[in-house]
Amino acid sequence: MKTKLSLAVTAALLSAGLLTGCSDDNESTSAATQEEAPKNNAAPILKYIPADSPYFMASRDSFPEQDVFDLYQRTQPIANLESDLDELRASLADVDDEALRSMMTLLIATGEELLDVETLDDVHALGLKISPQIAIYGLGILPVMRIQLHDEDAFRETLQRILTKADITPNEASTNGTNYWVLTPEAPVKAILAIEDQQLVLSMVPQDASDELLTQVLGNTLPESSIGDTGSLAELEQRHGFTPYGAGQLSFARLLNELSNPTHTGTQAMLEATDTEQLDLSSCQADIDRITSRFPGVVMGTRENDLENMEMNLILETDEEIVSDLRALITQVPGLGNTEGMASIGLGLNLPVLVQTVQKYAQQVRENPFSCDELQELNSAWNEANLAINNPIMMMMGPSLSGFNARINSLTMKNGEPFATGILTLASQNPLTLLSTASSFAPELGALGLEPGGEAKQVESTMLPPDTPELYVAMSDTAIALSAGISDSSVLQKELEAPASERDLLLHGHMTGEFYQSMVKVMEQMPANDASEFDIEMLKQYGDVYKNMEYWFRVDDAGIEMSFSLELN
Repeated sequence: MKTKLSLAVTAALLSAGLLTGCSDDNESTSAATQEEAPKNNAAPILKYIPADSPYFMASRDSFPEQDVFDLYQRTQPIANLESDLDELRASLADVDDEALRSMMTLLIATGEELLDVETLDDVHALGLKISPQIAIYGLGILPVMRIQLHDEDAFRETLQRILTKADITPNEASTNGTNYWVLTPEAPVKAILAIEDQQLVLSMVPQDASDELLTQVLGNTLPESSIGDTGSLAELEQRHGFTPYGAGQLSFARLLNELSNPTHTGTQAMLEATDTEQLDLSSCQADIDRITSRFPGVVMGTRENDLENMEMNLILETDEEIVSDLRALITQVPGLGNTEGMASIGLGLNLPVLVQTVQKYAQQVRENPFSCDELQELNSAWNEANLAINNPIMMMMGPSLSGFNARINSLTMKNGEPFATGILTLASQNPLTLLSTASSFAPELGALGLEPGGEAKQVESTMLPPDTPELYVAMSDTAIALSAGISDSSVLQKELEAPASERDLLLHGHMTGEFYQSMVKVMEQMPANDASEFDIEMLKQYGDVYKNMEYWFRVDDAGIEMSFSLELN
């Protein structure tokens, strides 16, 4: 049977690429590679990425493969692959959709290839690298992905075995002496796969793509100037403090310019294939320039990566005025950003300044609205945001509440119910006003006689459930701390005086391996436990492998940063 592959199957085929990471290995992959300039030898894959590409993601350095494989073995789910394959096989009979069935058979065939992988040599026998160098980039808007292989002949055999087991026979084609598979033969835009120069190449190209375009996609024709030539990747890493283990960017200006005034044959061909007219930005160019000057693009990378500690960062770039306005929103919340306790979540946001900032930019848009029709929604959006933020609750809470930090210290079972201890810290420019506001909802708080620097007071209320931990509250000049299961005044005072982070945080949270371990114990003791055995086993593995996970939003010199870090045991 000859099966037609959908785009979804193309995604599944990527699983044959297996354990993607970042590497360079300094291996010569072809005669062309050997002829490169010395500055490109460390990362030959960079020569394929045009210097003016609207988007790219690539790496310049690598870890030893054995170290990466050991990490992979430690962190992979412990679920039995064979049982997962059995479930897929059992459900296959009920699948009528041809594309979904093709994807499932491909996943099953791929899984069967991986059943016997126990060592790094087993990975290499499949033709794969455990940490391949990878590049994702645009030829104009046309996407290309390259994955470094360990042995292209071995991978070709592996891939053929997978396709044979899955009863899939893709069409084959050739251009300029390079063979490739066509995965979606009847689609206006087809997915293609090639194995060339020790790399797996995947792309989406028009059905009638010219040989000239295909040679660029397949790498037979290189760009006149690449990011390997210009050193722009290294410059990006240096500018943002990223490691050489993977970084990239998306340029809004380049992308919009390419869509409105295509300069690359890849963009022109894709627009024609999809019957998409190029954007007419002649009346919008001033608006587009206004937006892209304030928001140049997105950059991403890792600021820490040593296989035991990993930090991934994504930055929405903004101009200096927006950075300055964002920094004005930051408030000092005691304890925000630290990793005490087993889990926490906190927010620092000056609400009155937030209101003023939204009003400022809404006024700018009112005075100088976007003129072109395509951007009229931005005008109305700023007006709606201004109306939404000027509401009674914001006016009431804004002057007295500027952030919080909630922390869990312990999680156990008590009398058949989950029992947690921890501290909630509320930052305030005027704690007495905050207390007065809170007292309107919980009169018991107003009757405690709290004062800055005073002793902690117990909160007693008939509204609290019987098994609620004892609640205590204390106040400083800048915050109120409410504890569950902690009555020691010194502990609360210490929390009120805890230093805030110097990282310009807007939001921060963390979870430790201990938190996952505690969740497992609670779930196992719950009378009505809806969690599956698989869910519990996964949480156990997280508890064993992960020491600490953090996530945050902060103000970076280049814009607003969204980050995630992982520390392993």
